[in-house]
Amino acid sequence: MRTIMFFGTIALLALLLAACTETESIYEVRGKDIGPAGGKYEGVHGVTLIVPKKALDQTITFTIYALDTDPFTNLSATLTNIYSITPMAYKFEAPVTVIIPYEEEDIQGLLDEVDLKPYFAIDRKTFEEIPSDEYEQDLERNIFKVSTKFLGYFHIGFPKEMVKKENSETTGISEMVLIPAGTFEYGAPAGTPTGAATATDGVLSSDGFNTVQLSEYYIDKYEVTNAQYRVCQNADVCTEPYTISSSRYPNYYYDPAYQNFPVLWVSWNQANTFCQWAGKELPTEAQWEKAARGESYRKYPWGDTAPQDNAENSIVNYSALFEDVTDVSSFENAVSSYGIYNMAGNAAEWTATWYDIDSYYKKSADSEPAVDPTGPADGGTADKKVIRGGSWVSLEPEITTYARDKAFPHYRYYNLGFRCAKGGE
Repeated sequence: MRTIMFFGTIALLALLLAACTETESIYEVRGKDIGPAGGKYEGVHGVTLIVPKKALDQTITFTIYALDTDPFTNLSATLTNIYSITPMAYKFEAPVTVIIPYEEEDIQGLLDEVDLKPYFAIDRKTFEEIPSDEYEQDLERNIFKVSTKFLGYFHIGFPKEMVKKENSETTGISEMVLIPAGTFEYGAPAGTPTGAATATDGVLSSDGFNTVQLSEYYIDKYEVTNAQYRVCQNADVCTEPYTISSSRYPNYYYDPAYQNFPVLWVSWNQANTFCQWAGKELPTEAQWEKAARGESYRKYPWGDTAPQDNAENSIVNYSALFEDVTDVSSFENAVSSYGIYNMAGNAAEWTATWYDIDSYYKKSADSEPAVDPTGPADGGTADKKVIRGGSWVSLEPEITTYARDKAFPHYRYYNLGFRCAKGGE
């Protein structure tokens, strides 16, 4: 860890004030005096400072804060709290221990998807990973124990910078298609059931289409493949899918025979990490739908003619006709008007949008088109992500350009994959 000079009281107060924005709160403004005899101080959220004897040559008042911040990791909000221990940048005569707990039940099963690590900063901007020989993770107690000679900002997580870093291997990670700027008919045909059980859950049937204006953007021509995802895994950014088998193939993920098949068993969090690492992002539901439908309504990506329900004549992988997913470049007769493959069937696909009924099926009261809608904000009933396109096991109504599904961000399954998008040049 870098050698850092001791800040005076005035500089410290200025640093704390600069760090706090209108969206932040400082919890538990209380402290504890610890002197040369050492001591233990348990502060907010169970964050604990243990000072051994002779680590101090004077008595110091220590305070532990929890900053309620805007998310700066690619994980759930639970992991975005940053703890600061003051006085910042104070150098001890001997290492002290900082214990940072985390609640496994609060992070929705993410521990098997990411490699959590502790990070440290003085300015709360340039977080650096704490060296592995300076901390230990106690998986039984769900704590990190950090050995340090300095105090400052501590964070447990996986910063976005780790997945956005430049990596030459991401060049050409997949072919993309440019979707031009313009309006299109967004939503489901009038009268389409929404799935709402009662009116309090949302409108019971679709009000019809809304006009939406989208800026120019790119979207992957194909679903992300096993081979592409493994490049991210080999870069120590992405984590292995929950299961490496598919419905039919026991070594599906690693078998060279299926390298051009869609990656499966990845959660929204894992898909989002891959897209960020590749310099992209998951498409919004509106971006996904325009890429599948075009500027005017089509029932299916290829048009309005229903697919045949037999393996010999079907132009799309659905209804379990092929007993599993297929190569992402299969079914060229079913491409969308933009030439994009498998936007119906094969692997269902994550989007960036939180699921809500009214925001999709309800007619907008605004006469002007919505511009680049991203959907509802996280919170309330919007706790699941939208899934589009249907899959190889979906029936015909589930592969239309308006069929929707939903799942929690940590969900993964044998028929679920994704593709990425990015803004226009």
